[in-house]
Amino acid sequence: MAKPALGIRASAVREGIADLCEQRINPEDLVAEVAERVRRVVPYDAGSWMTTDPETLLPTRLHAVGPKVCLHADDLHDELAGTGVNGFLDLDRSGRCAVSLAASTGGDLDRATRHRVVYNPLGLRDELRLLARDGSATWGMGCLRRADDEPDFTAAEVRYVATIARHLGHGLRSGLARTPPPHTPLAGSGTLVLDAAGHLEASTAEADRWLRRISPVEPPDLPVSVTMVAVQAQANAAGGGPPRPARLRMALPGGGWLLVQGEVLVSSSAHGGGGASRTAVVLEPASRADLLPVMLALHGLTARECQLAKLLVAGHGTDRIARRLGISQHTVRDHTKAIFAKVNVASRAELTAVLSAEVTGPPVDVPAGLGLAG
Repeated sequence: MAKPALGIRASAVREGIADLCEQRINPEDLVAEVAERVRRVVPYDAGSWMTTDPETLLPTRLHAVGPKVCLHADDLHDELAGTGVNGFLDLDRSGRCAVSLAASTGGDLDRATRHRVVYNPLGLRDELRLLARDGSATWGMGCLRRADDEPDFTAAEVRYVATIARHLGHGLRSGLARTPPPHTPLAGSGTLVLDAAGHLEASTAEADRWLRRISPVEPPDLPVSVTMVAVQAQANAAGGGPPRPARLRMALPGGGWLLVQGEVLVSSSAHGGGGASRTAVVLEPASRADLLPVMLALHGLTARECQLAKLLVAGHGTDRIARRLGISQHTVRDHTKAIFAKVNVASRAELTAVLSAEVTGPPVDVPAGLGLAG
């Protein structure tokens, strides 16, 4: 057998990660362990590993390795507006799992705002981005950065991380599928108000309870889920790119799912309108309708199957679905059979019942290896 491009140790680490990702462990613990193991084979000086909402790609939790890197507002706007180099949305649409900044810019890293404004002043150079995909969805992302006195990431390293990312995607999906119903009743709706710089200005009592539930140990900063929803809301209000929902769903440590969504507040002229915009971020239990896209993705449905499944659950007939999606009734029936097989049901009524039960009932059963070949 030919020696792997990165050596025998790299192969052993990859196999160990693959085994780890089959164990359906807590997503946070899985990310932390994979981040450390990858670093043994593909060294990096600063890393940001995130779990994500598979529909909006907004990060739900962050695991930092090495020095914390805070992106500049301009780069965050580029990222969320889809105008940055190697933007996560672009990578997701292309289906790529890993790419380096040096390779994408032909070595001219200053083409990326984040390199000019953030990385270069911190003594960082190349960046390797990864998307932890499984099936047709992305369940996690990562940014691995090297110091400017280190070599750029090689093509072999990028390919290696892409392989790891696919295993991680499967592991994250499997772990999220085991999210139990809440041990105690979830709180009601809570609201946070953030100023233009993203700092907390005011909050309701329910919102404070949600923050404690997200992170029992009070951190110095707001959770990344709250911060990025607010930044996305501001980016949507500013325009400059195709908007995406300022919304995410995240699994809670004690069970259950939380919906986080943001909207920019508009000041009236009577109260000093025209000043810097504030953002309201609402935290509340995710409803069945909120969770439906996530539940469908957990079952490994393709983007088209997710579209069709939502219409099935909404009660639309075959003819109406065909006209709505611009496909034949025969194709609708074929997709329906595939959906039933993936969710392990035999009828539309059973499909609706199963998806409804998974919001508040037993965890989803994700077969080992599902989606790795896709």
